Amino acid sequence: LIVSALPFYLVFDRKKVKARELTPIALMAALCVVGRAAFSLIPLPNFKPVSAIIIITALAFGPEAGYLTGALAAILSNFLFGQGPWTPWQMFCWGLVGFLAGILCRTGLFRPVGQTPANEKGKRRKPVALCVYGFLSGFLYGWIMNLYYIIGWVRPFSLKAAGAAYISSFFFDLSHGICTALVLWLVGETWVRKLLRIKKKFGLTGEIRRYELPPSFRAMEGDIP
Repeated sequence: LIVSALPFYLVFDRKKVKARELTPIALMAALCVVGRAAFSLIPLPNFKPVSAIIIITALAFGPEAGYLTGALAAILSNFLFGQGPWTPWQMFCWGLVGFLAGILCRTGLFRPVGQTPANEKGKRRKPVALCVYGFLSGFLYGWIMNLYYIIGWVRPFSLKAAGAAYISSFFFDLSHGICTALVLWLVGETWVRKLLRIKKKFGLTGEIRRYELPPSFRAMEGDIP
């Protein structure tokens, strides 16, 4: 699981990104930590907006950023909820949720979230396909985490015990998926649009070209005399 994360870190290392490129990722990871801590007060199992925030990051900044945000969200939030052998599994699961969201966005499965104009009433269409993915991502996360439980704790292994693990996690996964879909339905379009505006303003378009600030901002940094 740790080795599977290395290519994404190496991608950013090869690009030689600066602080301004990592700041949005760090901010979104911090929002994941805050959201996970705040929603822990809700008496529903696994009803947390972490996956939705990771998906939004992936749509705005690409699949690699989505993976890194998911991995950072898991390890940072576990300083509050407890570190353990489950941490690398959570890093992989949330990273995978973000990575797949970025890939599916590039394939055009989701309509251009955050880029559609408003109608005459000032409203924009809700990202239905994105919400469906958000709902399913709750089960994707849960099913992979079930493997951690089965491999690490089921002794002796049996198909009956493995099936019981998946059945018992159903309501946790359902609650996770519903929360993710709701957050994407309510704020997904708005958040992605604002992040894309920040991305354009500061030239954070590394998945298209090298990270470069617009000329006016480069002049402010002293790159242009």
